[in-house]
Amino acid sequence: MSKKLTVSVFLVAVLLLTTGSVLAEEITLDFWNGFTGPDGTGMGKMVEEFNKEHEGEIEVNMQVMQWGTYYQKVVTALSTRSDSSPDIGIMHVDRVPEFASKGVLLDLDQIVADLGWSKDNFANSVWSAGIYEGNRYGIPLDVHPLAMYINKDLFKEAGLDPENPPKTPAEFMNAIAKMTKDTDGDGEIDQWGTAFPPLWPGPEFILPSLLRQFGGSFLNEDRTEVVVDSKESIAALEYAVDIVHNKGYSPKNIQQDGEVTLFRQGRLGIHFNGIWMINGFKDQEGLNFMSYPVPRMGDKLAIAGNSHNFVFFRKPGNSDAEFEAAAEFVKYISNNSVKWAAFGQIPARNSVRNSQAFEALKHQASIAQEVESVVFPPKIPIASRILTPYYEAVNLAILGEKEPAEALKDAAEAGQIALDEYLQTQ
Repeated sequence: MSKKLTVSVFLVAVLLLTTGSVLAEEITLDFWNGFTGPDGTGMGKMVEEFNKEHEGEIEVNMQVMQWGTYYQKVVTALSTRSDSSPDIGIMHVDRVPEFASKGVLLDLDQIVADLGWSKDNFANSVWSAGIYEGNRYGIPLDVHPLAMYINKDLFKEAGLDPENPPKTPAEFMNAIAKMTKDTDGDGEIDQWGTAFPPLWPGPEFILPSLLRQFGGSFLNEDRTEVVVDSKESIAALEYAVDIVHNKGYSPKNIQQDGEVTLFRQGRLGIHFNGIWMINGFKDQEGLNFMSYPVPRMGDKLAIAGNSHNFVFFRKPGNSDAEFEAAAEFVKYISNNSVKWAAFGQIPARNSVRNSQAFEALKHQASIAQEVESVVFPPKIPIASRILTPYYEAVNLAILGEKEPAEALKDAAEAGQIALDEYLQTQ
């Protein structure tokens, strides 16, 4: 062995003893999500900040695509079992059971334990939502519930206090009645107290909130029967139909986003939409509004929502070092999620929600007051096959094309067929 080679071997040995490697390789993680709007810009900045702080150690490459194609692209990428498939992803919590049942998600119980996190660190409502069949597959980043937006000027004109919004069924009905009027005297209502649209987000968020408030559910307790045609569920839909077609406090036949336009124009007193609408309304010139939690319109408070969860994909060849790097990334984003909240979200972490920085986001902080009242879609892999007939039933009933009881009976039958097929495979 030459003297030069002997010295080289000696130096390598010293490096191995002192650092564990000659040169630690930078770990690269592929992070996929569907944040195509301003929220994507915000998440991109957070990823850049993480990469800068972990330069030479961890590099996160973020790939963004439309939510409409995201889930299928994830399935396709994972099926190829290639290095280009994602390591980490964002998944709506209602999709977690579907992907967990396919075996493409990693169990995160140990990772969560290693991070020192437990139910005490998160909103209870969303902490349990990421668990499927006793195992954790999702780590909650946020909660995005339905919210109540009020036009403060219309409240004042009607003799209502915009700082004391309706919280009970009687207060809500009184408020929307007072703000429904014919403003130009032509005999036609042109300003409404609220809106129950037949299209998004009516069937997906507003009516599921009412369904749960009136004591209804999508499935029975042991998840063997679709029960959207229960007397409670029918009462919830009849309540909405009555406001639209009998009382006239909501416009009829609203086209997609028509109620958003009415609210922007100052012709809608109370508008129900997701928390993600905050920044859009703040940018609307002349719109004097405030954001609040959805009020109780039934027997108990329940607010439909969803949540972005971090998931780790089952990928061949992933090392413990890569899992540790992914956990470090999730911890960083979670710890700094007040930045994410600015884009219209409620942080899932209690410490972030209780921070002064979050309290300064007055709209988000106001809506977050009832974060523990948020309810999620049924925790079953075929949830979409049960929910879709329900959404169609709501649409037909709000349009006045079917009676609520008939529409929900049809939805229950269609959902039951899907559920029976699923149960036969279990």
